[in-house]
Amino acid sequence: MNLSAIITQMAVLFIIMAIGYAANKFKVLTGESNKLLSKLVLNVAMPCTILNSVLSGETTATGRDAAVFMLIALCSFALFFILAAPLPKLLRAEKNDRGMFRFMVVFGNVGFMGFPVIQSIFGVGAVFYVTIFNIVFSILCFSLGIMMISGKGEKVNLRLLINPTMIASILTVILFYWKPAVPAVLSEALGLVGQLTTPSAMLIIGSTLGSIAFKAVFGAVRIYPVAIVKLIIIPVLTWLALRLFINDALMLGVITVLSAMPTATNAAMMSMEYGGNEKLASKGVFLTTLLSIATIPLIMYLLLL
Repeated sequence: MNLSAIITQMAVLFIIMAIGYAANKFKVLTGESNKLLSKLVLNVAMPCTILNSVLSGETTATGRDAAVFMLIALCSFALFFILAAPLPKLLRAEKNDRGMFRFMVVFGNVGFMGFPVIQSIFGVGAVFYVTIFNIVFSILCFSLGIMMISGKGEKVNLRLLINPTMIASILTVILFYWKPAVPAVLSEALGLVGQLTTPSAMLIIGSTLGSIAFKAVFGAVRIYPVAIVKLIIIPVLTWLALRLFINDALMLGVITVLSAMPTATNAAMMSMEYGGNEKLASKGVFLTTLLSIATIPLIMYLLLL
């Protein structure tokens, strides 16, 4: 286990976030530019990242491995939804923000942080499982997640389910089992565009925080219970529940660490795109990511060693 690599990766994300914060203060990034950049990430860069996870040809696991881990991922998300359901009422959150509070608990930063953190802990061979988890994440995030953020969670709006990231996720599942011959130049192009995702997302969050009073970030008292549930309670319960059914130590380790990831950076970008509370989302991402520098190594020591 390389804990210094984990901490370094998180520090890199914070530095990019700080650059976005400074860019906002110097008027390089504004509210309007943040919305445009969010559209670019959600509709172009992120779909390219998802598709390239299969087209790159680096996946070596079998179809059975993929199916088993996908089932594990679905069970994990079911647990996340159950734990998140009563939280907004317990926190006495405003009605319009209840979906956002649930989103911050259910959906973690399994893409931007998941890949590098899992690789640094378990090695390159474990990255495949992060890809599978991200497929499940994408399908749920860009369907149920959009409904949570948009405040339309009480009824299904099929139009919200049709978006580039959702389409890319479904295509990725098809391509994994179909395994068509794809020109290397296409995979390289998709990979290159996909590399915009992580830095752009952190710049957007930093810029959004630049428009919020600094005291307001740490003074958002309702975020702290969210952080405790997201970073400690969920990974512990995930490990306790799934260890009864999973004999593969690598699968159990990967799913536990992924469940301990901080709130997904998608929260801020999707709020801008679908009319959610982007300031609340940015506070949640910032605080949970900051605290995860300590909680992820703690979870590793307590549960996996």
